[in-house]
Amino acid sequence: MNDQAIARFKVSMSQFITTILLINALQYLISPGLNTIAKYFGFVDPVTGAVLTSQLGILQSMITIIGGASVIIFGYLSDKIVRVRILLVGSMIYSVSAILVSLVSNSMAGYVLYFILNACAGFGYGMIIPTTFSLIGDLVLQKDRAKGFSFVSIATLLGTAVGFVMGATIIDIDWRLSYFILGLIGLGNGFLTLTIKEPNRAGRDYVLSGNLEREYSYRIRLSDLKVILKKKTNIWLIINFVDTVPTGIIMFLLFKYLLDIHGIPETMSILFLMLVFVSTLVGTIVFGFIGDARFKKGNKSARVHLALIANVVPIPFIFFAFVIPFQLPQNGTITDLFMIPGAVAMILLICIGLFINGATNGCWYATVVDVNLPEHRATVLAAANFFDIVGRSIGPLIGSIVADAFGLEAGMLMSIYFWIAIPFFWIGILQNFVHDMDQTKEVFEERMKNPEK
Repeated sequence: MNDQAIARFKVSMSQFITTILLINALQYLISPGLNTIAKYFGFVDPVTGAVLTSQLGILQSMITIIGGASVIIFGYLSDKIVRVRILLVGSMIYSVSAILVSLVSNSMAGYVLYFILNACAGFGYGMIIPTTFSLIGDLVLQKDRAKGFSFVSIATLLGTAVGFVMGATIIDIDWRLSYFILGLIGLGNGFLTLTIKEPNRAGRDYVLSGNLEREYSYRIRLSDLKVILKKKTNIWLIINFVDTVPTGIIMFLLFKYLLDIHGIPETMSILFLMLVFVSTLVGTIVFGFIGDARFKKGNKSARVHLALIANVVPIPFIFFAFVIPFQLPQNGTITDLFMIPGAVAMILLICIGLFINGATNGCWYATVVDVNLPEHRATVLAAANFFDIVGRSIGPLIGSIVADAFGLEAGMLMSIYFWIAIPFFWIGILQNFVHDMDQTKEVFEERMKNPEK
């Protein structure tokens, strides 16, 4: 591999990862500004004066469902047409929509415009996610897939952190400013897509080996959907949307929960949460390397085993973290916070739980690639992402309704009930993965002998 090819690889990966980071940052601007945005649009109980979150929960749910429909459409199209063009258009849509949020007024008309612009950004999200996944799948070697896709997970996590930080820190100036800044950066990053060359769909393994001199010519057909669904691993991967419900609940209610229950303001919550994000990032990287190392040694199901364990072990850690009582004194500092045993215990428990759960991230993406042919990968990811989006939309809806009816503690604990179900889906994947992966490899290698068949 010459220096020019290495440079193209690095530039392409950097652009794709940056796009994922930005689109995810945009998705998480509402949570830290939940109270402020709700007040801005007048969502306040006229009797008690309490800020109501249900309306924004419904908005978030509807937006993610629209994004889910877009994921399905463009997941299929990503397996048929030039993907970098889809990526360019998707980047333009979400960037311009974010910039226009700066025009939203504090009226019902402003709320409608805010809804429409977020729906457009959600549609752009659906164009970007399966497309970048398919592109990265063609760039990363099979033996390095858990590590490679760990960067996708890291970009997602960093995007979430960026969204939280911007939403919480810029909110005192104007909550709309965060959207404007991300939109401008996204616009510039989107134009860089014009410099990216469409990678060979056969994958980097075959391109580097010299076994394939022509472009991989296979494209998805409607009849291929039967082939995809015959693989039981795909069925379990697609219906495993329950793993996003807990995250949807926690991410939507977290800042309000920390403020109302523990007295931790939004700006201090950011420092509180940075430790949590770091632990997740470290877990994603560490277990990505472990999964790939075990895979290289011949343990074909190593990544799936890691993902299963990563969804069982964290449950008690997260549960006990949410039931520990503590209260930050009024006008307390960050030093005061870390002097409270309950706060320290909560942080440690969540960090340990999410460090272990980090094993799921790269392993999940690697599993989707391993069991599917190149022209099927974006479609499978799109289907899985659609159900994940449904889960993320159900999460805020359930969490906000339960929180309004029974209190924030009850709303947050709903995440644990859903988390308990997650391991059962990974057991189904484990039972079928090796068979489906070997079958896919056999078909792929046969095709390599006749690349233009």
